[in-house]
Amino acid sequence: MTPCGQNTLIGRDWRQTRIAHIVAVIATVMVLSALAAPQLREEEREKFVSRERIAQDFGGGGGGRPSPDAVCPPNYVAIGFHVQTGEFFNQAWLDCATVRPNRTLGDEILMTERTGSPGGRPVFDAMCPRGFALRGLRGRTGASIDEAAGVCSPPREIIERPDPRTEMTQPVMRPHAGGHPSEAECPPGAVVTGFRSMSGEYMDHLWVLCSELRR
Repeated sequence: MTPCGQNTLIGRDWRQTRIAHIVAVIATVMVLSALAAPQLREEEREKFVSRERIAQDFGGGGGGRPSPDAVCPPNYVAIGFHVQTGEFFNQAWLDCATVRPNRTLGDEILMTERTGSPGGRPVFDAMCPRGFALRGLRGRTGASIDEAAGVCSPPREIIERPDPRTEMTQPVMRPHAGGHPSEAECPPGAVVTGFRSMSGEYMDHLWVLCSELRR
């Protein structure tokens, strides 16, 4: 082979090696970007709802012991709740939805753990209208929880308006409910992101946990 032919082959091999190197670098950058993107998206998502929670007392008796909280994941807000009852309220838990960047609710729904005392059989549902988030409870309490209904409003209006539109969920009542009127509503600009309870044989006392919606 002539020196000219050798130089041509060497030049061709160098170009192919160079191209392969560039392709490998681009592929590596794309993989690293794909791996980093979900983490960045998750960090952004968590900016819409504060991680700090404020307890608002709904009421009930003074007995029982602390039960584990029922809380929504980061950047999720409550859109309704469920109660398992027997003669009294036994356990309660929440359905939670994501908050989008425009402060509307996403389609992904997750259910929290339960708070309260195991027992009872019927499960009653109290769900906000579509696009509304839970921002409090109204009902009746005495020595325990007698009745609870959710107070719901659109998240954007909770942030932007002092008097957001309000819709109520179906009420959940224990048999032979009594007690006196009671309510627990989140501070302005905040929504329900959890329940807290004291329980023994049944749920004695209930709080709502509120988190601020960020602008």
